[in-house]
Amino acid sequence: IGKEAEQAMYQATGGVNTHKGAIFTLGILCAAVGRLSPEHWTPEAFCDQCAAMTAGVTAQDFAGITEETAKTAGEHLYARYGITGIRGQAEKGFPAVSKTGLPVLRKGLQQGLSLNDAGCAALLHLLTVIDDTNLIHRSDRQTQLQIKARIKTLLAESPYPSTAAIEALDREFIEKNLSAGGSADLLAATYFLHFLTQ
Repeated sequence: IGKEAEQAMYQATGGVNTHKGAIFTLGILCAAVGRLSPEHWTPEAFCDQCAAMTAGVTAQDFAGITEETAKTAGEHLYARYGITGIRGQAEKGFPAVSKTGLPVLRKGLQQGLSLNDAGCAALLHLLTVIDDTNLIHRSDRQTQLQIKARIKTLLAESPYPSTAAIEALDREFIEKNLSAGGSADLLAATYFLHFLTQ
């Protein structure tokens, strides 16, 4: 991301990375908006533009990274597990957004759910299709995989879980200091594309 934006974030948060992934994601999407004339504004066109703009980014950014040379949390996860995180999503044209987040959000809205409730369901579905690097960083790989499996089971029972079920998950995440920040960034991208192209 731009150094000025990164420095402003760290200054505002006392040195904590709270929005780096969102700035990266939404920055690329805004660039895609600028590259397309409004008559071509579709989720597919935006995602294709994002993929074109970020082609090769994972190979470039992770070249030569090993567990010994890794410095950031993302580099460590790549070296240990081959997880490419938000870079990989961008390079592929944000498939989690276009194939999961956006369809779940829009189907929920069509069924009469509020924007918040449809978004909560979309967030849970996103958690099941990516390896959330923030969640791993806040816990470990095994915990992330266990949570992913639990949420898949929950969604198999109901693709749009009850408020009580979502609130129970929220309490658990707070108690264990867990954060699905990567999925939340992709939810922001989902809302962005929804409002631009509805």
